[in-house]
Amino acid sequence: MTITQTEVNRLIAGRARLGELAALFSPGAEPPAPLSPRARKALRERLFAEKPLEALKRVWRAARMVLPRDGLGGCLRATEFMLREKSIGADGLPDPSRALASPDGLCGVADELSVATVMDAYERGLFPSGHLGPMKWWSPSRRAIAAPRTLLARLGGPNELRIAFDQNFEAALSEADLAQPTPPRLKWAFAGLFDAGFAHSFDISLKTGERVGGGYGVAVGRVFVIEALHFRDATARASGLAALAEALDGRGFQWVDAKRLTAELAADGFDGAPRMDYLARLRCALAVEQVGAWSAPQLAEAA
Repeated sequence: MTITQTEVNRLIAGRARLGELAALFSPGAEPPAPLSPRARKALRERLFAEKPLEALKRVWRAARMVLPRDGLGGCLRATEFMLREKSIGADGLPDPSRALASPDGLCGVADELSVATVMDAYERGLFPSGHLGPMKWWSPSRRAIAAPRTLLARLGGPNELRIAFDQNFEAALSEADLAQPTPPRLKWAFAGLFDAGFAHSFDISLKTGERVGGGYGVAVGRVFVIEALHFRDATARASGLAALAEALDGRGFQWVDAKRLTAELAADGFDGAPRMDYLARLRCALAVEQVGAWSAPQLAEAA
């Protein structure tokens, strides 16, 4: 299957073209037509493919991230844990309460990454990740969460930024990979969630159409789990997070979940909810599902 140059320009080279992105917010303008399933599959095969040297580079980049976070001891304990799980043939999703303290949150092996299994995992407070070795389920001891309105109050409002959803999910995956290496298998899993209407990409721009940030996440009931988030500078980060929070609040989301709490996220206004507290809040937010692609400017009413 051959991808046309128009599709390549629109979906690969630097995300959506600025003219298209600006047009999303012009009166009467329509978003660009979606790709056909065959063209989208061909695009993904091209973007997600990984040669042996590229795989080695990804593993090296991942090791430089994981070692400072978990330490050598944590990595060794993770290896021992994974070997034990494989040897006993652990089946099904693990219980978050049995997560290791070091490395923080490791629960089990993620052998299956179907849409149904991954969404079931998110609803149990788990998420998949696997920078080194097999894919794993994680549930950190403290979860970075914030109510959208809390973020708005903390960050001072969206400052005239615009946000467009679900315009270029494949490019969002590839762009996020520049900051945090993601194995092809996990990219395909997130692409499957997008096709099923659970994962969503977002582009944040100025009124002129100049793009200042973006990322993607997964809608789990009324919780939006951020999987990737990046901005061109600190000013754009504050305003862009506020724009995202305002859009999610307009769609009826109760919580924004950024997974692991970092100093940067704490400065943004996220709190570190203990695991059991997070699971209790998550259960209360699962009553309503918002499934399907999100139109760019229009916000759905809270259910």
